[in-house]
Amino acid sequence: MKAILNKFKSMPESVKATLVFAIASFATSGINYLTTPIFTRLLSGAEYGTVAVYNSWYSIIRVFASMTLIFPGILNVGLYDHSENRWKYLSSMLGITSLCTLVLGGVYALCPGLFQNLLGLDHSLMVLMLLSCFALPATTMWTMKQRYEYRYKVTFFVSVGSAVLAQAVSVIAVLAAKENLDQVRLWSAGAVNMGVGAVLFCYILKQGRSFVDLPLWKKTFLVAIPLIPHYLGGELLSSMDKIMIDAMVGKAEAGIYSLAAILSAIGILLWRALSVMFNPFANAKLGKREFADIREAVKPLMLVVGVLCVIASLAAPEIIRILATEEYLAGVYVVPPVAAGIFIHAMYDTFAAVSFFHKKSSRIMTATLTAAAVNLVGNYLFIKWFGYIAAGYTTLLSNLVLTAMHYRSARLIEKEEIYDPGFSLGSVALVTAGCLLCNLLYPFFLIRYLCVAALLAFLWTRRKSVIDMLMNMKV
Repeated sequence: MKAILNKFKSMPESVKATLVFAIASFATSGINYLTTPIFTRLLSGAEYGTVAVYNSWYSIIRVFASMTLIFPGILNVGLYDHSENRWKYLSSMLGITSLCTLVLGGVYALCPGLFQNLLGLDHSLMVLMLLSCFALPATTMWTMKQRYEYRYKVTFFVSVGSAVLAQAVSVIAVLAAKENLDQVRLWSAGAVNMGVGAVLFCYILKQGRSFVDLPLWKKTFLVAIPLIPHYLGGELLSSMDKIMIDAMVGKAEAGIYSLAAILSAIGILLWRALSVMFNPFANAKLGKREFADIREAVKPLMLVVGVLCVIASLAAPEIIRILATEEYLAGVYVVPPVAAGIFIHAMYDTFAAVSFFHKKSSRIMTATLTAAAVNLVGNYLFIKWFGYIAAGYTTLLSNLVLTAMHYRSARLIEKEEIYDPGFSLGSVALVTAGCLLCNLLYPFFLIRYLCVAALLAFLWTRRKSVIDMLMNMKV
């Protein structure tokens, strides 16, 4: 342990930050995994589906409530552009998100029944959603600033501590309740998260002292409003599967699909941690037009994400049995296409950095809306014909469309090759084939875990190249 600590202390701050943020991401999500077996056994399939549908609608509504300012693309660029006074920038952005949420609350107050019927949620959950939209942007903005500046210590304790507290309170509340367990589950965790958000809200305002900055607001609206279709389309890509399964099949099936999608997300958890370093690095290199550095940085990062996506697909049956009852095992065949789609989505994130850096809102919007349309039409047709598992394949297809369009956009914007087309196409083909092949391997336990061992051994042999790249990824 002493040797490990000494090695950690000798690392560059940027590498320490990435390592700690990766641990924090896995820890906060790991808490969700640890509590999932509890909730899947305490809540009925329909109640678990209600939780999934609420979370899906929340992810869509927050696009309008936040005016897209809580998303990494625009927020990372904003922190880069306002490096001289980031607190002032964030406090002004909170002014925008607060105003937008209040406007949405007023619209809901005028016709609550319409929204409850449209979303399939009762008044209590609609109120929770609006309160969350008001308070939680502060947590996102504060965390992003800390990550951007590699201040990992306090970020780790706030992120992990609030996640542990929220889940603990939620478990206790559900165990104590006797009815409406889905609402108890959502309100108990939401209360903790909103409390943390309220504290950070006040802290950002105290540091920034600029809740209303009309010139900055005007400049921000000009960039953010065209991005609403982009982020809305992005949330539709990740959320409409569950919403459409709920509407076309049932809440229980939406719950099964949701659990499988959570399992598939192991790759994106790692990418979110790695992107803490990649996004500032990419912005700096784009500003200097040092494209070769970006091209080489992407390769080891995508390698690790891709291998984890395949491992998640291979181990899906056993993980589902641990996380839930046999009722949910039918969703195992959702994992491979969703896992492959997650890898492709991470690849899209690297390509989209170019459009965000140059503020090409129309290109961003067009790509996302096209992919969302593919997803919606595909879900409508194929869920009806083949059942809810088809939603995983429409997600995969729509992510392919999104990534291809952003690759093309990056090429047109910079007029030269930023990314390695051979590596990009080859890695997408290999990871997709590896994930989908798992559908045939599920009856063969030994073969699957020999493959898992081989992939882990491969990662171990490549660890030096990954670590070296992270150490060189400084802004």
